[in-house]
Amino acid sequence: MKLSTQIKKTLIKEIEFAIEKMQASKDPNSIMFYFSAVYGVLHRIFNIEYDSDLVFAHFVVNGTYQQIALRLQATDKTTQIPENLFERLIETTKDFLQALKDNKNLYEVLKNYTLLGYVTIGNGYYLYQKGLLKI
Repeated sequence: MKLSTQIKKTLIKEIEFAIEKMQASKDPNSIMFYFSAVYGVLHRIFNIEYDSDLVFAHFVVNGTYQQIALRLQATDKTTQIPENLFERLIETTKDFLQALKDNKNLYEVLKNYTLLGYVTIGNGYYLYQKGLLKI
């Protein structure tokens, strides 16, 4: 990903703040509120300095947010949220931040975000219960 030094600093600073607030939050809705800042800043950044990796990251992070938010709002509780989901969401966001800082490929961390969203839907939760999908 090719970003100017100043833009990269802004991106990192915003994600660091979001992580700090996620860690301090006590309830899932609050964690999700601060998590939404991650895809929000990605969107703002690629509108200033376009990079296709930012668009990809935004799409995945936003999709993860949407899936988890839908499960939190669902009245049908057949599919539950794994006990460690929000802990893993914070850890994955830390991994995402570190990958950005180190200029590493984002594929693995984005894949992990995808699994966190997928485990909140029926088939994903089923695979989680079978021990096949690990988060």
